Amino acid sequence: MTSTDGRVLTVYTRLVTAIGGAAVLYSLVAVVHVPHPLEWSLFTVLSFLTGSFIIRIAATEASISIADTFFISSALLFGPEAATVAIAADGCLLSWRKRYSWSRIAFNAVAPAASLWVAGRVFFYLSGVGPLADAGDAPIGPLLPALLCLTAIYFVLNSGLMAVAVGLNAGQSPIRIWQVHFQWLSLSYFASASMALCLILVVRQVGLGAVAVVLPVLAVFHRTLRASFGRLDDAHHHLKQLDRLYMSTVETLAMAIDAKDDVTHSHVRRVQAYAVGLARALGIGDEQTIKAIEAAALLHDTGKLGVPEHILNKPGGLTAAEFEQMKRHVDIGADILSLVDFPYPVVPIVRCHHENWDGTGYPRGVAGEDIPIGARILSVVDCFDALTSDRPYRRRLTDQAAIDILMERRGRMYDPQAVDTFVAIYRTIDVPHGDSVGQQQVLEQISRSRQGAQGSVATMTSPAPAGAAAPAHAGDEVLAFVSLARLASGDGTLGDLLSLSTKLVKDLAPGTSGAWYILNGDGDRLTALETFGPAAPALDGWTIRVGDRLSGWVAANRQVIINSDAALDLGERVSLNGATLRSCLSVPLMTGKTLAGVLSLYACDRDAFTEDHGRLVQMVAPHIAAAVVSSKRAEQPQFMQARDLKLVASR
Repeated sequence: MTSTDGRVLTVYTRLVTAIGGAAVLYSLVAVVHVPHPLEWSLFTVLSFLTGSFIIRIAATEASISIADTFFISSALLFGPEAATVAIAADGCLLSWRKRYSWSRIAFNAVAPAASLWVAGRVFFYLSGVGPLADAGDAPIGPLLPALLCLTAIYFVLNSGLMAVAVGLNAGQSPIRIWQVHFQWLSLSYFASASMALCLILVVRQVGLGAVAVVLPVLAVFHRTLRASFGRLDDAHHHLKQLDRLYMSTVETLAMAIDAKDDVTHSHVRRVQAYAVGLARALGIGDEQTIKAIEAAALLHDTGKLGVPEHILNKPGGLTAAEFEQMKRHVDIGADILSLVDFPYPVVPIVRCHHENWDGTGYPRGVAGEDIPIGARILSVVDCFDALTSDRPYRRRLTDQAAIDILMERRGRMYDPQAVDTFVAIYRTIDVPHGDSVGQQQVLEQISRSRQGAQGSVATMTSPAPAGAAAPAHAGDEVLAFVSLARLASGDGTLGDLLSLSTKLVKDLAPGTSGAWYILNGDGDRLTALETFGPAAPALDGWTIRVGDRLSGWVAANRQVIINSDAALDLGERVSLNGATLRSCLSVPLMTGKTLAGVLSLYACDRDAFTEDHGRLVQMVAPHIAAAVVSSKRAEQPQFMQARDLKLVASR
């Protein structure tokens, strides 16, 4: 329930309570003149006793009771005021036993009371007689049309008032609530009226002792209704279990897709929360549509299964060819999901979630309200969450900056009403932050498996050598270095280690520049303690916060980046002496689960690094990391001065 719905519900319940309360107060004053007070008291007590035998309506907070038989009987025999007082007292007592709030107790007491008061007034107006307890032998036949009107009015008013309250409380359409949960209860109301008429006939012929004869019939009626509602409740419970199973399966599939895209592990769950909140704020009460939006929010990126990972995880902008390949994920995802027999319309939402309001989107250029409402909602919230989340090539934007972008695109890319509503309510939506422990463990397992199987997260689209290809004897160099690194980890200094490592890396990728970014003691910054190559002066001492820029992103995510734009890592330092660094290969230095730092290589050519470069550097990275950790442990007091303790010149 949104804050707007909450305010409307409060106003509504207070209005009904005020109007119904006036009818109850009027009846309290008039009830002192009710004929046959002893008989009326007996019917009131019987209504209280049978009122405790309530039957709850599945999937709602509403319930019914066979006490309606005695309330209708009281209205016919003693007048609407007597029945109004009795039903108000019964509703108040039952709500008090359930420890409801005072406002809810008042509403539950006066809503049915006011409904029966109006219905009783209509009955006596149409029939032209007074209370039947004083009507002698008045014929019953002419009263039947008026009794039908009484029952219909009582049912429509009472069920309608309750449906509106339940709908506002649940954030759903009151009409839909009434159609699904209340409409067919008219049979119960007419059955109670029929029983009331039979009771009145027997009482007029035999006397009050006839009540004892009628009570067993009411007990059978109650048991029959209870059994029917029990089966309905069991069916509803079973459907809820199936729905949970369905959604769990959807979430599991979404998690598998998340594992392929290293940037968006929690993105889809936040998008789901935003999408459902926006849908309800827009007045969408149909549960099938809401469930479709829930599922589509989780699965809208299913098509990324058909997009190469180096495109998904590429920091910086995509080339025209890469963007065309990325655009295919919409149709791929929709085609995959079309094989699933969803009980709600998920596929149209997924297929259209990149369409624009003005028709300039993809894949089909659908425009305006021809785009499904779920897709229009999804595109707005998907954009907002993407803008307010960290990416390898930029820090997250503030909420206000993201809202400014949405407003600039309003009416062009996004549905104006969806944007305006989202801007008004997004702060009130409860959004999950991060994955659960179980999800994190599964994602880590998948990530480790992918790294082990592939050897590299990214691949090349158009490989080229970095000045010269890796030498043929690079494998021997690597094996020699492994032995040296083991020795260095026990005896040498950090400066020795980095200088020796630089010699090897320069042989593996000749003509490149690079920096050994070592993690500080607090684990939040990387500092270039050793640099080499033509750009070494610009790189020396360069500090990057973990999570920022390319090297910081590699450190935070423990993932390799090949051939990203060097400007995303170096900023203005990317140009030196007229030459511009254009490519970057960045590898985390990991020993087990411990991060020691990051090695980043830079070259002037675009797509300068080959897959072999990445593979060879990753082969030596764990050994360097182990040696770095060992050296830092041995030199802890002098760690930040390690740059000044170099024993081997590297340049």
